[in-house]
Amino acid sequence: MPRIISITGQKGGVGKTTSTIHIASRLADLGFKTCIIDFDTTQSNVTRSTIGPIWESEQKVRGICDVMANGGSLDEVFYETERENLFIIPSEKKDARGANYNIEALLNQLGLEGFNLLKELIENSERLGECHFILIDNAPSLGITTVSSLLAADYFLIPVQTSDLSMESIGDTITAGLKVKKLQNPYLEPLGFFISSMDKRPKMAKKAIVELSDLSEKTGIHFFETVIPISSKFAFLPRERKTIFDVTKASERGHKEYLGLVDEMLERIKAIETQEAQLTSKRLPGKEA
Repeated sequence: MPRIISITGQKGGVGKTTSTIHIASRLADLGFKTCIIDFDTTQSNVTRSTIGPIWESEQKVRGICDVMANGGSLDEVFYETERENLFIIPSEKKDARGANYNIEALLNQLGLEGFNLLKELIENSERLGECHFILIDNAPSLGITTVSSLLAADYFLIPVQTSDLSMESIGDTITAGLKVKKLQNPYLEPLGFFISSMDKRPKMAKKAIVELSDLSEKTGIHFFETVIPISSKFAFLPRERKTIFDVTKASERGHKEYLGLVDEMLERIKAIETQEAQLTSKRLPGKEA
């Protein structure tokens, strides 16, 4: 069964999509069969950055919006990328008539069924069932699409930028994730939060790390040691459909940090699952509590 990670955050512009692509690419390079679900259906930036703007194609290319709106299986919109082991379920933004999809409104209309639609689609997909990892890129909001993503996930991961607005929004994102875990998805675990774009000013960077460390201690949510630096190279990667791994050496800024982040993520997942296995064994009949 795949491990499903929802990458989420209330604030836009924090490097959420960039992080999703780079984490998924690194997992694929390590030999893990990995699929990104582009669930930021209003912007579709993961789709644009990996296989291109399919909504501009002369031929109708279906994505997750069409499946949700008109029925079908995610197996029908499961596409290869140019990277080995990396796949995508894209978002097509516009329907066949050129009108924008409104998945948020669609899921609201469906009520309880709408909240669980993504989870059901993932569970019923044979292609996704063959993956080792599924990463869900969400819109910068805490609306129904993000909640449905958390309902479908095993873990949630929060990128944060060292700016006042981003730092202020992380608390709401943590609260939303833990609320979904408590009320609707007891299997959801907080993977943690990480700095996805570090302020270049040493004083501000130090202040941010202190504040985030305090937040981690207060909430019990893991704060990743790996810090992703601000790099001008990230701005030019989407148009070329490349990652930092394709354009820099392993020792350069950005490249080595994403390598470290994924290593730290895998260790974190291993630790969580080891602890869960130990707790489960203690609860089995015949085992001492």
